[in-house]
Parts: sequence; structure tokens; C-alpha cells
Amino acid sequence: MASDMEATTSILEQASHWWELLHSDSASNADHREFGEWVARSPERVEAYLQTARLAKAIKSPRLIWPSTAAEVLIREAKASPETVLPFSTTRVSASVGRGEGRHIHRRVAWGAAAVLLIGVGLALFLLERPREFRTALGEQRSVLLADGSRATLNTASTIEVILQKGRRDVRLVRGEALFEVAHDAARPFVVRAGNALLKDVGTQFNVDIRSNGTTVTVVEGQVAVDSAATGEIAAAQAGHGVGETVEGLILGANDRVVVTPAGVGAPLRGVNVAASVAWTQRRLIFEHRPLNEVAEEFNRYNKVRIDIDSAELERQEVTGVFDAKDPASFVAFLSSVPGVEIREGAKGTHIVLLRSPTGHPDTRGAR
Repeated sequence: MASDMEATTSILEQASHWWELLHSDSASNADHREFGEWVARSPERVEAYLQTARLAKAIKSPRLIWPSTAAEVLIREAKASPETVLPFSTTRVSASVGRGEGRHIHRRVAWGAAAVLLIGVGLALFLLERPREFRTALGEQRSVLLADGSRATLNTASTIEVILQKGRRDVRLVRGEALFEVAHDAARPFVVRAGNALLKDVGTQFNVDIRSNGTTVTVVEGQVAVDSAATGEIAAAQAGHGVGETVEGLILGANDRVVVTPAGVGAPLRGVNVAASVAWTQRRLIFEHRPLNEVAEEFNRYNKVRIDIDSAELERQEVTGVFDAKDPASFVAFLSSVPGVEIREGAKGTHIVLLRSPTGHPDTRGAR
């Protein structure tokens, strides 16, 4: 913390600043070192930081193992010492030290222990509350067994962030698509944030897919409460609860699907083909009357070699079929067999799909 800030703010305000900084995603190793220097200057700073921690209820985590000597005892002993705080020394104390000086040294050691303890606790809390990230590259899929027994299967080019706490389980789908199989735990809601969608579940299976035009939620089994992120966060703030406690929007059951956009939660579709929605876990793509441009984009999600539809008329053509996600060549061969369609090779192996005009030349007049 800058010296001018220390001169104009109270120790408690400085402690609050450090608490907020160390629990943010932007905290760096340099911030932790600077915090260590700040807190080691006086016992009052230790007490202020601990008070901030108690107010935030962050140091009550059952995963933290405290030493047998309470931090408050170390703080009281340290405050009772009128000596100026000195840095630790590796020099051995002489055996001829008098009793009075020995008590001062004991107090300094007690204060030093309190400072070290607090630095360790602050770092431990920082690490415990940081989300754990799982991701996949282009064309990669990955199944992750979480500590609570739930499983998250990530599709190509996807990222999730996970925080599992005593009273709740928070997951953020940062990008891509994931299938969640949630272990039942009524006392710990499983909350997923994905784009503008906010989902709450206690034990079920559902698929979440983020696209540029919205987030699609499909329930395979069980029930899921779906709300828009803005609505859920506003309700949480008004009620004074965590966001997951206030997700009370649309209830989806098995074989239900809904799309959540910035405008809110759309109308649900009942009785959808969930097998098609999760076929990607078997690296299969199932299409039922899907426009050709959407089919091409699906293949592009899994492969470096792109398929570009260079005809507005072709883009609107519907496709029904089952394909291998990692075999775009077979799909291109299928397209080349369609009368009037021509395939050209572009840069980096891109397959450009064109519609020939009656004159025999490619017609790109309606292309993008």
C-alpha cells in the first residue's frame, strides 16, 4: 500500500483494503509480499485485519486448521509489549540475557508468530476461495470428477471455474459447452452461471451451451431452476442472500429446453430430443432440419480446417443426419454429392461450399 494512503486512512480501512485486494482475481505475488510487509509493522494491523476477516466470516472455514494457541492470545501478548517491532533475526540469543530482556524477546517472538500466522491464514484463504479452472482445447473433450462427487464433461474449447464451499457449490461456464451430472446434496445447492443464465440444482443432469446469441439449457433428468443472471443477482441483493438462494425462475424438467438471452429467459420447449443435445459426448453430431450454416459452424467447433458456406441460398438449406464431429471430410463429401454444389479449397485448407449458377459458374451473389 502506498505511504500516502497509509497517512490518510485508518488502520481498519487499510485492513479492509487488503482484505478486498487479496480476495480478488487481480491479487499478485507482489501484492502478497507487500501485504506481509504492511501487517508486520504493528500488532494493531494484525488485529484490524482479523477483525475484517471476522466481519466477512471468511476465517470460519472448516478447512482451515488453526494452531493450538489462539490468534487473540498472541495479539494480546504482542500488544502488551511497548517495544518497537523488530524484524526477525537468525542470530542465536545469548544465554546471558536477563529476565526482563527475555520477557521482551518472548513478546517480540509472540508478535512475530501472530504476524506469520495471519499472513499464512490470509494466503490460505486466498487460495481456498480462488476458483479451480478446467478447460479443453479445440477438438478436445474432458470429463472431470469434482470433489463433491459431481461430474462435469467439457466439450471442445470450453472452460469452467469451480468453487465448492460448505453451504453451496458454484460453477461458472466461462465459454463453450458442458454436461453436468450433479451429486444430490439438498444442503448445498449446485449453482451454474453461464452467460446470462443462472441455474440452480441439487441433484440432476443437464447440458449448458453458450453461444453468441444466448445460452441453451437442456435437462436430461431431474429438475433445474433457470433465471437470468441480472434478475437473480438483483433478487439476491434485495433479500440479502447469496445468488444461488434466490434462483426461483422457470423450472425445467427432463426433456425440457430453454434459451436465455440478454433479454431474459425464453419460452421453454417441452419434450425435446435430449439424445441429440448430448450426442457430442460420443463425438456425434445429430441434426434435425438444421440450416446448413449452423451445421457447418458445428463442425468448425471441433476442427481446425473450416467449412465456409459461400451462398445465402445454401445457408438456408436444412440438413438432417448423424455425422462424426471429427470427420468433416465425410460431410464435405456429402455436400459435394448434392446437385449444383461445388467445393473449393481456400487458405489453410478451408472448404468453401458454393452453389453453381445455371451458367455453370459458382454463384456467390447472395453470399456474405
